[in-house]
Amino acid sequence: MTDNVNYYFKAGAATKAPILMLHGTGGYEDDLVTLAQQLAPDSPLLGIRGRLVEQGSTRYFAHTTTGGFDLDSLARETTWLLATIDELAEKHDLEVSKMIVLGYSNGANMAAHAWLTNQAKFKAGILLHPMQLMQYSSVASLNDVKIWASHGHIDPIVSAANFQALTQSLTKAQVDLTIFEANQSHAISPPELASAQQWLQQIIA
Repeated sequence: MTDNVNYYFKAGAATKAPILMLHGTGGYEDDLVTLAQQLAPDSPLLGIRGRLVEQGSTRYFAHTTTGGFDLDSLARETTWLLATIDELAEKHDLEVSKMIVLGYSNGANMAAHAWLTNQAKFKAGILLHPMQLMQYSSVASLNDVKIWASHGHIDPIVSAANFQALTQSLTKAQVDLTIFEANQSHAISPPELASAQQWLQQIIA
């Protein structure tokens, strides 16, 4: 299955947790390499490109014709992404449960959804500007998961209400959650990265 997958891999120290890079809308498998190397210089890196293209932009899942989230596509693509991660991890001798997700926007949304639907094997993640994609009626305990998540007060894509809904869902699931909020837009800021790096150093120490 992975023969047709666009992905990036760079070997690192075997003792370091692998970084799983999930790009934002319109991104590619190597978009977050520089950021990942800044946050975790010696870690193995794995980036996977979303296989959908919508209005010329790569994505991990589709929208409906009215602009909402296509939940059938979301379910299908989540299954595909997690199976692809498993296959590539085996191919490159990586342990999925030790991976730390580095997700931005569309990619962060996918990681959060995978956790909240109890499908993810990874236990830690940096979610840059994530949003909640659907209502989760019941969520299994995620008390072994650590997540750092950021939001901008003037983000035109992720509303304050949506981010609050996501953090409430994660908190309800007993995630060890660290939140960074600032007066910024959807772009990643230096203070945001500094906070993420400090958090990451604490959990991998």
